[in-house]
Amino acid sequence: MEDNHSYSYRSFFWPIVLIGFGVIMLLANLDLIPMPSMRMLVRLWPLALVILGLDILIGRRSPIIGALIGLGAVALVILFFYMAPVLDLEPSVERKTVPLNTPLGNTTSAEVTLDLERYATTIDSSIDSDDLFDAVLETYTDVEYIARGGQRKIIDLNPVDSNAFDLDWTLASTRDMTWEIGLSPEVPLDLSIDIGSGSASLDLFDLMLDELKVDGGSGSTDLAIPAGDSLYPVDVNGGSGSFDIEIEDDAEIEAVFDVGSGSFDVIVGSGVEMKLEIDGGSGSIFIDVPQDVGVRLVVDDRGSGGVRIPNDFDLVDDQDDDDRDTGIWESPNYDDASASIEIRFDPGSGTLTLR
Repeated sequence: MEDNHSYSYRSFFWPIVLIGFGVIMLLANLDLIPMPSMRMLVRLWPLALVILGLDILIGRRSPIIGALIGLGAVALVILFFYMAPVLDLEPSVERKTVPLNTPLGNTTSAEVTLDLERYATTIDSSIDSDDLFDAVLETYTDVEYIARGGQRKIIDLNPVDSNAFDLDWTLASTRDMTWEIGLSPEVPLDLSIDIGSGSASLDLFDLMLDELKVDGGSGSTDLAIPAGDSLYPVDVNGGSGSFDIEIEDDAEIEAVFDVGSGSFDVIVGSGVEMKLEIDGGSGSIFIDVPQDVGVRLVVDDRGSGGVRIPNDFDLVDDQDDDDRDTGIWESPNYDDASASIEIRFDPGSGTLTLR
């Protein structure tokens, strides 16, 4: 009786390709091989079809053949990375230093909108007294800077928009590239900042703000919120990056924190008057409050996250609920404190901790 046997082999092609791709990205991040752009990878996509076809046609006959095809594919990709300038596969990427400046002149107030894109950015008041705006930007991409108006200045800083067929998909390293932006502390500002994917250090303590809006991105953000001459609104939208927020002593603000997947760590200064609405996300929220400020916490709805409250806080209203998921809590000094904070928390899946 004839015995028919069928043999199947576990291909080494995909494991080798995945390991090889990871090694390539690691070497590129360490600047040991040229970093490609997504534009170049898209131009080489037919090569993936050729390699997959070879694996289907002959690579599955033997683990050794599949492994050789995988190793050859990785080696070929590395070769293309090195040969990209010679073969004109990779458009040149120019690193530029862009200085920007707007004199203060007769400015009495300003509306400033900044899109930070993907570069590590510092914003503060370290600026010549004769300037309203002064910046030095290290960038691979072009930026659009608009400054217009008389006594009321309008300033916009944005990356140049590209059309759908000419996107800037450069992955070149920006680790050592910075945007340094100085704003005048002499006039009140309506300040709007889009963080983007880079990290940001926003030391705004010496600035005069009429309004502050910050949209978080995937990078981490240090934000110092200043005290003003009067009450002003603050709107912080979290992204996937973390926020470390410090609120200056004696600040008076109405704030909205829309928490994303990143954490919020908030330090409240002495004598702060604040109404704070928190729309919880999946990130954790930590709020440090000083002893001289009375605190009232209102939780109207349940979420999958939790609320951690100091043991000496009083539950003054359980909102007809027998558990501690919802209710109104007050610190022991809430009625007598010279300054007070009211926090309204709409829970998400993250946890709010008062400390």
